[in-house]
Amino acid sequence: MYRPDVETTLARYAQAWTTDDPDDRWALVHACAAPEVVYLGPESDKPVLGQAALAAFLGLPRALAAVEIGPPDGHHTWLRAGCRWTTSEGASTGLLVARLDAENRMVEILHFDD
Repeated sequence: MYRPDVETTLARYAQAWTTDDPDDRWALVHACAAPEVVYLGPESDKPVLGQAALAAFLGLPRALAAVEIGPPDGHHTWLRAGCRWTTSEGASTGLLVARLDAENRMVEILHFDD
């Protein structure tokens, strides 16, 4: 089985935030997140549970022009990486913390804004 490196997983996740195509978003989420993924961040009022819910959540209307993540730092199955979200109104930064499975897909994703 193909196991992407962590940087590839994070790049796919960043792309999923900004793609307008639902099929592309689904493929990216499926590649970077485990089926049982849980997302929690300042943009969500409750945990987002599962790949389908994450793909739908990432497809909500936002004015994101770019999402940059990395470089990652971590140990065991956990990683953290700085994030930058760019919109037409400016940019914000934060921190991504995630737990990975054996295929380097994200199982738990936490976002923090600076």
